[in-house]
Amino acid sequence: MKAKAVAGMFGRNVIHRVKWNPPRLIMVMGVQRSGTNALFDSLATDKTLSAFPEDIDSVFYRDFRLRPVDETSDLIRSCPGRILLKPISETAARSLAEVAEEYRSYALRFVWIYRDPVNVLDSMRRLKWINAQDCERPDLFLGWRKRNEYALQFQQECPHQITIVRYEDLCLDPAVFRKLTRLLNLKCHSYFRGDTAQGRAHIAAAVQQRVDAATSKTLLALDAARTFKPRRIYAIKNRALRLHRLRTLAQPAAAETRDADHAILLPSVDPRAPSELEGIFFWFCAPAGLPRQGPIETDVFEAGPHRMRAARVENGPYALRSLNSRTVLYYPHTKVKERRKGASGTLVFDAESGWDFFFDGSAFTIFALFRPNVPCYPPYDQQHSVLFRVGARDGGAPEFLVEWDGRSNRSGAVLSIGRDIGRAGVWTRPQSHLRQEWRIILIQRSDVSEGKLSISTQGDVQDFTLLSSGQKEVSRLALALELGGSEKERLFYGEVSDLIIFRRPLTGEERSAVIQFLTKTYQL
Repeated sequence: MKAKAVAGMFGRNVIHRVKWNPPRLIMVMGVQRSGTNALFDSLATDKTLSAFPEDIDSVFYRDFRLRPVDETSDLIRSCPGRILLKPISETAARSLAEVAEEYRSYALRFVWIYRDPVNVLDSMRRLKWINAQDCERPDLFLGWRKRNEYALQFQQECPHQITIVRYEDLCLDPAVFRKLTRLLNLKCHSYFRGDTAQGRAHIAAAVQQRVDAATSKTLLALDAARTFKPRRIYAIKNRALRLHRLRTLAQPAAAETRDADHAILLPSVDPRAPSELEGIFFWFCAPAGLPRQGPIETDVFEAGPHRMRAARVENGPYALRSLNSRTVLYYPHTKVKERRKGASGTLVFDAESGWDFFFDGSAFTIFALFRPNVPCYPPYDQQHSVLFRVGARDGGAPEFLVEWDGRSNRSGAVLSIGRDIGRAGVWTRPQSHLRQEWRIILIQRSDVSEGKLSISTQGDVQDFTLLSSGQKEVSRLALALELGGSEKERLFYGEVSDLIIFRRPLTGEERSAVIQFLTKTYQL
């Protein structure tokens, strides 16, 4: 049957469906904090895809940018089925048209996701990529505009190669995601949840006006160009939610109350560096000895009085610019396979530096500033991780662990002396330390015959646990601190900035001074 006859019977769209072939490469694109993670993770649930998220160093990426296509062509040919990529940093340096030109030999489709720029900036602020003052920087919201205009330009040139979706639509109406997956011929599970749109409640109205003035035309153009729109009933619901948020903006006290949930509750004192206080034993300070970004090619030293050394290890951590543009230690959640099947990547600090005070009843104080993450898609789902462990190298008791639990979103400290004495731990309250959230965790043991172990998250102190001494158990053991986890299924993924250990209990004023130092240094 001729094409015209088919068109007459079924319409022009049917011709497109007959001729359309699924793309060999699918690239999830968009500005950071626009929902790219949720979109990639959702599409990656299709078992026929080979998924490669953006990475600091992998077969597809170098420093979060795509490797040249001649370096990845063999891998593309060898992968079974279709390939899902998330090279969202590309448009910070080049257009979608340039990316498409490099991959012209492959059937390529972009899925571009965009989001209200005010909420994008607020999400960056909450993750500590930028501080509150940075939300006023023109380069950030003008960068949002330029990168999203790349999508609009490419849609005009190659409409068959790009799908444009809005983050808020995917959160609002499940049918939008279903339409997207049907278009891509995928069977997926959506990770999109309700959009809180916190930016419109937290960012000052004057700043919002400047952002809107620079981006509103682009946002309206994207709304008009998006491939799918929410159903009418959901659009009405969305307008009602927007009106409610506008009323909320007129109540600054409410916003202040929400921010207070994340405020540091300890009394205000002058900040003091840990090195200025007596009794400091260990201080891993990431900015002090790491390269600005990329693989760590040398041994790592801590900044305490002993200058303990951790030898460089295979599958080890990276340096990453984060936490208001400062360098942190980074364990990518994309390296699960390498770390579970090979070297764990754990940094081991000095097995002969007297770590027995953790187990012999002595006092200690710990500050840990870290941001946990976990691999969240098959086959490496993980909901529990160990930030660091002090104990014997064989992995048995005695051991002291600082952990993070993704099921209840809280951090904890666990001390195991041995079979005869037992195991005890303390935890911050549930939902006090969310995934991908920076927190200062404070742990302290008092110097009494039956020491009490307490924990707090930035001033929110939890109940303590009484612990007995185990001096006889540890007197002959060589102990070490392992940063990055121990057991294969509980390895740490995420970012670490500071780990500070004192061999004594600090006073309340001293604890506050150290927390104020960290808060001021990292603009928390």
